[in-house]
Amino acid sequence: MKEGVPAKVHMIAVCGTGMGALALLFREMGVRVSGSDVQAYPPMGNLLRNAGVDLSLGYRPENVPTDADFVVVGNAVSRDNPEVQEMLARGLPYGSFPETLARFFLTARSPIVVAGTHGKTTSTALLAWLLACSGAEPGFLVGGEPVNFGRSSRLGQGDYFVIEGDEYDSAFFDKAPKFLHYQPRVVLFTSLEYDHADIYADLAAIGEQFLRFVALVPPDGLVMVCSEYPGAVEIAGKASCRVETYGYGKDADWVGVLRGRAGECGTLEVVRGERSVGRFPMPLSGRHNGLNVLGCLAILAQMGFPWEGLGACLGRFKGVRRRQEVAGEVKGVLLIDDFAHHPTAVRETLAGLRSRYSGRRIVAVFEPRTNTSRRNVFQAAYADALSEADIVICAPVYRPEALRPGERFSPSALVEDLRRRGIAAYCFETTEAMEEALVKTCRAGDVVLFMSSGSFADLFERLRTKLDESVAVDPGRSSI
Repeated sequence: MKEGVPAKVHMIAVCGTGMGALALLFREMGVRVSGSDVQAYPPMGNLLRNAGVDLSLGYRPENVPTDADFVVVGNAVSRDNPEVQEMLARGLPYGSFPETLARFFLTARSPIVVAGTHGKTTSTALLAWLLACSGAEPGFLVGGEPVNFGRSSRLGQGDYFVIEGDEYDSAFFDKAPKFLHYQPRVVLFTSLEYDHADIYADLAAIGEQFLRFVALVPPDGLVMVCSEYPGAVEIAGKASCRVETYGYGKDADWVGVLRGRAGECGTLEVVRGERSVGRFPMPLSGRHNGLNVLGCLAILAQMGFPWEGLGACLGRFKGVRRRQEVAGEVKGVLLIDDFAHHPTAVRETLAGLRSRYSGRRIVAVFEPRTNTSRRNVFQAAYADALSEADIVICAPVYRPEALRPGERFSPSALVEDLRRRGIAAYCFETTEAMEEALVKTCRAGDVVLFMSSGSFADLFERLRTKLDESVAVDPGRSSI
């Protein structure tokens, strides 16, 4: 075990995506880990238990081990949490998730940080895979589960450590964005739009944090920024290091040209200056994923990795769980699980599926669950985005009581807006009612896309079972 690394760590709210990934890194290092959370749903609960994490459900003072050397506090945990109170009473050393990651895992490494409103998880996973496939043995921490690795983090033995850089705050005692802790040497800046409406007043407030972030990159570092987002380009231009752009427009330093037919992911041609450097297989569909692939290829090419090796590795990338994840086909109904929650992500995901599954009816099932989507700041934008679907089913707002009535997103207003546009749209008060409606309306050939940052109360699996149990999926059914 490295000098200065604690022998026993306790983690409060350990089952979050980032916290769970950090726990796995500690276990890989040989550190004994205990943790607590209010729930431990698969896959994270199983991953932690299988890795030897002593997991407790519920927050109680006695969960904090007597021999704990260090405590990690998740950003969803408040100061009045009983385990936080125990930690403070005993004077135990503690830190936030990003602070702890930087302190024990990024020292003496070369962090590559992926930041931006969209595409962070897929791009982080892809960068980690391309580096690993090229023999670089990177460490990584992804806000999702890359299929190629089967886990969301790895210590790695090489110089590089790839991190998904989140602009959300760090902990109740540290309101700075997580990515300000990550000591970036190389940055992939994917996009910039308004998000996290619970902590940022407007886009300008978010932009100020990204300005602080790019200022951390040393003069010999690199920022690769997507030219499709002028605000991101403007911010990146104020960094003290080299800055390059990528995008579909000819003014970008690295230009991508998507080629392919409907029903295929196609290929991505990469142009540098006036010269085509090659065509590469697209492992994922959609214009937004073309940008993710282009940014990763450009940044690694600038770091000296040969094109030939990158192309061979790209074709073997299997994506990330819950990012356009095809989870099966039942009675001719294709079921797809996705994390899309911001209006732009919803629109681009639907557009990608429309291209890939041309001619098939798309049923979009959407849950307003994140702190931004639960608010009405994007009420009209969600209607624009979801109008890419043929049928829309909207779940109730998650935990509406936490918001003032005038702030809440309105599923009924969404339905009215979509119906005025000629889209069959419905909202329901329970997932049971949604399940019943889906069973009634789904027919052979449909693509059903679930979009939620949560589990949808297992609606996905319940629908799979109900469709499988039905005598037949009537191709004549078309309405709820």
